[in-house]
Order: sequence, then C-alpha cells, then structure tokens
Amino acid sequence: MQKLMVVAAAVACASAAFASGELLVKSGDTLAFLGDSITQQGQESPGGYVSLVLRSLAVEGVYVKPVKAGVSGHKSNDMLARLDRDVLSKKPKVMTLSCGVNDVWHQDWNKGVPLEDYKKNITAIFDKCAASNCQVVVLTATMFERPEMEKFKHNVSIAPYNKWLREEAKRRGYPVADLNADMWKAHAADPSVKLTRDGVHMRPEGDRLMARGVLRALGMAEARLAALDWASWKPVWVLCRFDLKGDADRAEYLAKTKAVLAAVRAEPGCCEYRLLGDAATDWDRPQRFGDRTFWMLEKWRSLPELKAHLAAPHMKGFGPSVAPMRAGSTFHVLEDVLP
Repeated sequence: MQKLMVVAAAVACASAAFASGELLVKSGDTLAFLGDSITQQGQESPGGYVSLVLRSLAVEGVYVKPVKAGVSGHKSNDMLARLDRDVLSKKPKVMTLSCGVNDVWHQDWNKGVPLEDYKKNITAIFDKCAASNCQVVVLTATMFERPEMEKFKHNVSIAPYNKWLREEAKRRGYPVADLNADMWKAHAADPSVKLTRDGVHMRPEGDRLMARGVLRALGMAEARLAALDWASWKPVWVLCRFDLKGDADRAEYLAKTKAVLAAVRAEPGCCEYRLLGDAATDWDRPQRFGDRTFWMLEKWRSLPELKAHLAAPHMKGFGPSVAPMRAGSTFHVLEDVLP
C-alpha cells in the first residue's frame, strides 16, 4: 500500500493551485461529467457524487447547467467515441473526466484497454477538449476495494494508469481530483471504512469522498468544504398560501408562475414544486378557498438547499414581479414529526 500511496504528495501542489476558493465555474456555465458506471450512478442517485457536487455548488450560489455523461461499462475508447455527441456539442466550460476502472477491470475478459492505448485515447480526449475551449478536471481512477487491497491485481494494474494521468495533467496544467489517493488515505486512517458496496461502485461514504475531491479540484475553499455536512442534511417541506388582490389578473399570475417552474424544478435540491388550488369535486365537506387562492407545495432535500433556492437568480426576479399582485401570503417550513 505504501508504494500505491506515495504518489499522493506529487499531486498536492497541483491541486492546491485550484483550492483558493475561486471556482472554475460560475452561474450559467455548463459543467459536464464524463465517465463510466460510477459516474452514471453518481448522477442518478440524489446522494451520488455528481448530484452532491451540483447541490453543493447551488448552496454556494453557483447554478450550473449540468451535462450528465456517465455510461455504465464504458472505457476510454468508448468515451472518446461519444465525446463530441454527448459532451462537446453542449459547449461545456468545464468537464470532469473519470476513466480507467473499466480499462483495467475488463482485461479479465480480454475487453480492456492496455495502458499505451489508454494514453492515446485520453490524449485525444484532452486535445479535443482543448480545441473546444473546455477545461478538463482530471479524476484519478478509483481503487478496487478488495481483501488485501494493496496486493489486489487490479489495484496494482491501475497504478501506472493513474501515474500517467497525474503526470499528463500536470504537464497540461489541469486540476486533479486525486480520488484514488483520497481513498487510500481514508482506508489508512480507518481500515474498517467501506467506501464501495461491491468493491467498485460507491456507498454514500464513497460518493461523499468523491464529491469533496471534485469540489476541491473545481476550486472550492477548504473552509467551505468543511461546512458541507451532507450526512446530516434531511428533507424539508414548504407550504405557502397566496391570495390574489381583487384587481390582479389571475391569468397573468399563473403565467408568471409557470415561467419559473422549469428553472426551480431543475435546481439540484428540488424534489417537488407545485402550485395547487381547490380541487373540482362534488364532495361538500372540504373547505373551499376560491379560484384566487393558491398553495405552493414544495419538497427540498435539505434546509441549505431551500435557502439556496430562495437566493437563486430566477427567484430574485420572480418574487418582486408577483408580490404586488398578492393581497397576502404565508410561508411555512415543515419537517417530519413521525419519520
């Protein structure tokens, strides 16, 4: 294990240059995530590393346009083949690249990618991104979490892939999220820690480790990283009541609300966002409020993400535009009493 961990120090100076707190992306930029099944699961799960990166950027007030380009089973040759279609056609400012696990792992079935071919494929990816003015953030290939991990054949085999990645990233001046080294450090600190559920794909602990590494490489300051306590974040619900003034145009109010729905629902912390009114039923029991009273029902993955939503650029414009149309409003933040 010592030999596999010795590379950690070599990349520290390169990563530090991007950890000053000045992010590589700003609101409105397109941020792409190119990878294999680890990335695909990281983008599909609310607790996956891609989701955590997007949620955390939003909490910092940075609303990017994500390109989620993780595809299960893909290797460097596959990613190169679909780079233009899946990523560069979307004109991202920054792209994270996670590639190498399958290039090594699939050699068990004679379907892997040898190191020299891997170098050619990744070099072509780097060159294409440079030609498209897309900044690459390099993620080292994650470890294989197996018994006797330091001797496990795939961990030994993947070391030269990661060594070349670090060297090439340094030569090109690319920021590096050294996730492989971070995983070895985590295991050295606590050998009982489990970062993966099957030796390759991440448990929540692994996704959080990956997200911190990516955010650090994107330039998030250590103090802000330390404040991101995803494990303690819990969902909250919001219930708002809006009563329109007598002279307010109901159709205009609905149009203004509809115009902002897509942007809100695209926020990474949003689970539900719906404008409700009286249901049309023949049942006499429900209290009816009339067609000038509306309810906004919302669910957010955490209170920090709700706060980020309220400060989002589209909300800063929406609130003042509809406030003069309302006779009154209420705002309630709720949580589980009996989870």
